[in-house]
Amino acid sequence: MNTARDAALKALISRRRNGVRLDAALAEASKGLSSRDAALAARLCFGVTQTHALIDLALKGLAKNPQPQVLDILRLGAYQLWFLDRVPRHAITDEAVRLCKKTAPHAAGMVNAILRRLPDEPPKTDDLAIRYSLPRWFCDKMASILPPDELEPFFISCNAVPPIYIQPEGFALEDPSELDGLLKSGRGVVADPAAKRAVDVLGPEPGSSLWDACAAPGGKTAMSAFAMRNQGRILATDKDARKLPLITETLGRCGLTIAEVKQADAAAYRPDGLFDAVLCDVPCSGFGVLRKKPDIRYRTEVAHFPALQGSILRNAAAAVRPGGTLVYCTCTLFPEENEDVIRAFMTGGFTVESMETLWPHKQETDGFFICRMTKN
Repeated sequence: MNTARDAALKALISRRRNGVRLDAALAEASKGLSSRDAALAARLCFGVTQTHALIDLALKGLAKNPQPQVLDILRLGAYQLWFLDRVPRHAITDEAVRLCKKTAPHAAGMVNAILRRLPDEPPKTDDLAIRYSLPRWFCDKMASILPPDELEPFFISCNAVPPIYIQPEGFALEDPSELDGLLKSGRGVVADPAAKRAVDVLGPEPGSSLWDACAAPGGKTAMSAFAMRNQGRILATDKDARKLPLITETLGRCGLTIAEVKQADAAAYRPDGLFDAVLCDVPCSGFGVLRKKPDIRYRTEVAHFPALQGSILRNAAAAVRPGGTLVYCTCTLFPEENEDVIRAFMTGGFTVESMETLWPHKQETDGFFICRMTKN
């Protein structure tokens, strides 16, 4: 029988062995589970990813070079012991032993002994990289960006459980009990307030024309269509053809008919005609959404993003009509992907109207950068 803990272990192993994104690994591992058990599997996977360095610090003196899948099981057990309420130690230990008998039976006795010997609380450490299981290079980088008194609150926010927001017809709903009903009614989409803020800054109006250049999964396209009262024209493009059905499904569920969905590389594609507004929500390193995608912390190749982002921005800018609006946004907090890209782009032809960074520990949103420009 597949349980939430079976699914969590399977997803963690798939992520480690195959480099699969954690959300994709969870979706596959959770097939057949109830929504409640799938949510628990996700909480366990996210939690282990967000606390693994702290857990490993405690395990260091108790487990000598355990096999990777055994370490996964020990991490799951330790996370539940320290960070999940109302789960007794004996139940956690019994489940861990059961998992071990299925995947590494020779280590079941060791897992049982270690989980019974673990202290009741996680270890104390002044090392923020270990305390919050974040890459040391990332911690050092953020220390160069944020004032010292904001650094730990930001790291705490990176591991927080984010609320679920639905943006129905342009309004935010924070009551989860109404979520399923509103989604089924087609009145809204799940979207963070930071994404909604980007659409607000863009300011699409009924009867106007808009190009959403990197549109998947379609939330900003739908919110724009809502703001336009389903009147006007939207071109929604994405380079990855596999993501286009996500956009189409979202628009169809919401009854929004003004958008044309098309595969196109925003760094090279030249659409017919000019647009009143162009939105460039560009690919980025994603370090502003660690609370939703904890495995982003394993990302090490980030230097290539600014060149790609600049290429998309320059190409998309050519499709803005005189007097029209160009919005550039990312879900990262690194200046080289944000302000530096804008600075390199501003060689004439556009005027910066506004520039803002949203921080999870300040605005309680995703980490987001938004710049609005007007074509001269």
